[in-house]
Parts: sequence; C-alpha cells; structure tokens
Amino acid sequence: MKLTALVITSLLILTSCQTFQDSLNLEKIQPFTSDGCSMSPNGPRAKPNGFLECCVNHDLAYWQGGTLEQKQTADLALQACITENSNEKIGKVFYEAVSLGGGPQFNTSFRWGYGWPKRRTYEALNHTERKSVEQELQNIRWHEIYTSLKSE
Repeated sequence: MKLTALVITSLLILTSCQTFQDSLNLEKIQPFTSDGCSMSPNGPRAKPNGFLECCVNHDLAYWQGGTLEQKQTADLALQACITENSNEKIGKVFYEAVSLGGGPQFNTSFRWGYGWPKRRTYEALNHTERKSVEQELQNIRWHEIYTSLKSE
C-alpha cells in the first residue's frame, strides 16, 4: 500500500512539474524572425529593398504582440514609413493589408503576437513576458536578418 501511494505521489509531482514547466515556456518568446514585407515586395523596382526596414520594424512589433492599440500604432508606423519611401497610395495599401489580415485570430506566421508559442489575443504583456522580450531583443542578429531578406 505504501509503495502504491509513493508511486502515485511521485507521478503527481512529476506531472505538476511538467505542467509548471509548460506554463513557464508559454511566457518565453521565441527568437525573432522576419520575412520582410510578408506576401509583398520589399520595395519598388527602382529600390527593391526600399520598404525592408519598414517591414522588419513592423514585424518586430507583431512578434511581441500586445494590446490592440499597440497593433494600431505599429500599423500606422508601417503606413508612414512606406509612404515616406514611396507614396501615400502604396502606404495606404500596406496599412489596409496589415489592419485586416494581421490580427491574432488568423493562423499565419505573421499574425499579431507570432513570437509566442501559444496564440495570443490583444492583451498587454505581463512582467515575465516583457522580460522575455527584452532578453530576446539582445540576441537579435540584425545584420543576418537583413542580409537574408535583401533582394539582389
């Protein structure tokens, strides 16, 4: 009887440790990735990488996720950057695309909060999540990201 109780207790402890570990991993963001201007050119023909910095900065905001207001701010910043590097019409097209298709409800690699292992809604990051983001930001190899995305 004591052996059975010991086995059951051990299994409960192991299960709760794994559940605790899983919950910690949900608050750890994955390394930053960017695909540049998702499903769009990284710039016009005359300047093939003209939008790249705009899109990578936008991806950085989407990777982290957060509140709806933060998403709207990121989308407006993308629009302003694209407009500055082309014209108002193209900036508006990019804005409409990310406003409509970048929400957390979509099953895409570029949705809002894509850096988290579990799909998120529009919610502020908690203290642990912010620390995880800060830690990962220090590990980003910007040169490698831009080199891999640049068009020849």
